[in-house]
Amino acid sequence: MNRKIFILIFGILILLSCKQKSGIEYSFADVQINMSDYYLTLPIGIEKNQVESYEEGFYQDFVYSDNSYVIILRGGNAGLELPKNENSETHSRKEYIDGTEMVYGNVKTERKAEFDKAFDIMKENGLKKK
Repeated sequence: MNRKIFILIFGILILLSCKQKSGIEYSFADVQINMSDYYLTLPIGIEKNQVESYEEGFYQDFVYSDNSYVIILRGGNAGLELPKNENSETHSRKEYIDGTEMVYGNVKTERKAEFDKAFDIMKENGLKKK
């Protein structure tokens, strides 16, 4: 009887050690907003980081190799529109976090969860200040 209990406990321990991680882990980078002390949390792999100023503020574009992008706006008398998705395989999202309006667009279905996670982190924790 003791041997059966030992085998049962040992089997449970083996199964617990083989348990897979829940969810997928993504890699993010802290990306500086223009010349400020504030940083966004965005998926790694940005290929283009461009700032365009206007009288009341600025836009900042972050473009990835697959043509997905994040645009932020800090300033007045302007706004970002949610991009029109021409097909069901690209996605977009708009958020307003700590005085910064931000949109992601042209995000393919396989990367949507990654971009959502980045926006969710910023929505929950706010922008980072360094």
